[in-house]
Amino acid sequence: MHTRTIHILLALLMLLPAHVLGGESPDLVTQVRLRSTVRLPIEHTQVTLGDLAKIEGPQASILQGLVINCGKPIESGTWSTLTLESLREQLKAAPEINFGAIIMLGGDTELTRLSDRQLQHKQTQTIATQADAVASPTLRDYIERWVYKRLQTTPQGTRITFNERDRSMLDTPTAGRVVEIRELGRSDLMALNIVIYERERIVLERAIRFQALVERPVLVSTAQIKRDTPISTESTRVETRWLAPTEPVADPTKSIGQVAVSTIDPGSVLISSMLEAPILIERGQIVSARSLAGSVSVSLMVRAKQSGRLGEIIELESRDRKQKFSARVAGPGRVVMMHNDQQTRATPSTSTSSLYGSP
Repeated sequence: MHTRTIHILLALLMLLPAHVLGGESPDLVTQVRLRSTVRLPIEHTQVTLGDLAKIEGPQASILQGLVINCGKPIESGTWSTLTLESLREQLKAAPEINFGAIIMLGGDTELTRLSDRQLQHKQTQTIATQADAVASPTLRDYIERWVYKRLQTTPQGTRITFNERDRSMLDTPTAGRVVEIRELGRSDLMALNIVIYERERIVLERAIRFQALVERPVLVSTAQIKRDTPISTESTRVETRWLAPTEPVADPTKSIGQVAVSTIDPGSVLISSMLEAPILIERGQIVSARSLAGSVSVSLMVRAKQSGRLGEIIELESRDRKQKFSARVAGPGRVVMMHNDQQTRATPSTSTSSLYGSP
């Protein structure tokens, strides 16, 4: 072919739109850049693609209002995952959308709903600040979400206080990056090791310590409680306190009826080591023993050779002191001997069946 003719053909090919040559022109492609975390307003009834992504291109107006099925309701205080694959399938199925002219960037999206308090705080900020905060999640956001999940709590029930010197590190963007968190320890402060990857490159590796307090119900003494005195509703009240997760406070729902190990002063928060289960059987006490063997139940009166609390296994003997055996404390003055329980057993010198005839 003549050289001049070839040049003319090449010039004509360069003028043709890219989609004619087998690909979409950049001007015809819509870019959907997914956000890794999204906090929805409390009054939001539907989730649209515009809530989840920054959209640019000729199909942007249609995609902005496309309603997305998240699979389950998005609730305040919990995080739900919307996978990239789910979004792809929903966009492919939308008849008004040309999915072949869409480029999706990003990965799975984590969603939650703002509480009333968070919504009021957000309303005091400018619209631009809101958009930047959602579009550019930081390490601070990631750590906070990790803490809520680790402590099984909510943003409303947690107070996280970081050190001022860690501010620049906490402002590190995490969009499009992989964040790895490993817990180093937990006492009054939480200690984490943070590694942030961007593809195969480590962009940050640091250890951080911070305070995390959880709102917890506690039992507070309203009067002096002397040693060996049972805990009652008259001598205590339930309050809510902000405490470290490791604080060994006594469970208010299980503390009533337990006894004080030592004297407890008024105004004290009860912790587990202050209490113990009450003694239900005293040494030398005649108690009711029930022997269970399958569907057969036999009762007899026996003597306790040692004191015991609920659930403990204690040594007992027949009232004529000839036979000895072990049984589990089941209540005040009551023990149970089950023959399929390896811990409640007759002593080698005693046949279980011989107990049935004991006085």
